[in-house]
Amino acid sequence: MIVSLTGCIYVFTEELKEMFYKDRLFIQPQTEQALPLSMLKEKAQQALGESYKISRSEIYPDRSRSWIFRASETDEKAIGYWNYYKYYYRVYINPYNGNILHVEDSKNEFFQLVLSLHMNLLLGKYIGSPVIGYTIGLFVLIMFSGIVLWWPKKWTKKKIKGCFKIKWPASRKRFIYDLHNVLGFYMWVPIMIITLTGLVYSFKWVDNSIQFVFNGGKLPIERSIPKSSLATTMVNVNNSLDNALVTVLRTNPTADVLSIRFRSGETAPVDIQTRLLKSKTSAFIWYYFDRNTGQLLMKYSHKDVKGGEKVRTMNYDMHVGSIGGLGTKLLAFVASLICASLPITGFLMWYNKARKKSSG
Repeated sequence: MIVSLTGCIYVFTEELKEMFYKDRLFIQPQTEQALPLSMLKEKAQQALGESYKISRSEIYPDRSRSWIFRASETDEKAIGYWNYYKYYYRVYINPYNGNILHVEDSKNEFFQLVLSLHMNLLLGKYIGSPVIGYTIGLFVLIMFSGIVLWWPKKWTKKKIKGCFKIKWPASRKRFIYDLHNVLGFYMWVPIMIITLTGLVYSFKWVDNSIQFVFNGGKLPIERSIPKSSLATTMVNVNNSLDNALVTVLRTNPTADVLSIRFRSGETAPVDIQTRLLKSKTSAFIWYYFDRNTGQLLMKYSHKDVKGGEKVRTMNYDMHVGSIGGLGTKLLAFVASLICASLPITGFLMWYNKARKKSSG
């Protein structure tokens, strides 16, 4: 129930953030060019101090949006959410004048807590993810048993009416039964899609199995990340970073957001993930640039992936319902809400039945 209710919130996290965090997310529309990324990164680093290293940024081509720089460090083996994150900050900055709009302690931010509660019950990844995974796996089995119990033994007119329609007016017991039985049937497919795509994040074998099926019985092959050339002379990495961003922004002026990871290491590339459409991670172009020469090493997009890899890139959008826009997001919200009600109505059905047996 906790996972389902937090899922209801997370479906519309982007919209809710834009509603409640306007002051940090939006600025007056600008006409001039943004400051160099390396300069903005340095300003964000100064706002946090040297103890918290900037590791990622979100760049918005929309000239009315701020840019975001993240700094985080985790302990993968830690037990408990606040032990898992050693620190987690977001710095919101006006990219056109360099002003810091807000420094957010994301470790204690509401929507981050909702996400962590959804993914691992605030127990940390090491303990919480398996707990959530096995629980969801059990729920999948219950859903299959539920559809078997729902299936009418005889397809009479009366049976069909009882299986597909909530009887009203009706007794409290019958109403609870219909809520569980009928709503559970109508939402069975959306709920199964949400749960199975959720299991992908808990168990690698589920991820590989789904890709195996959609690859036509072939094991998934992970794309290898290209390496930058070794610098033979002193180079200014900031120039390569700034030029790479300018290139991608010029090529994709209508993109929703660009996500940049600041990888460490002499041969680590500058990688820029470009989300082309709002709320759809499955529409993307991924760029890799040489950190020393600025040369484009590799790029691929949603048009280049096939089979299991294609399905994997769509997993998040299917999980949160953004795959088909607002309509499927609303469907995911309703499905999650009904999913949260099933344990309650199921318990009440069991309780009423047990009480009836005990009394007579």
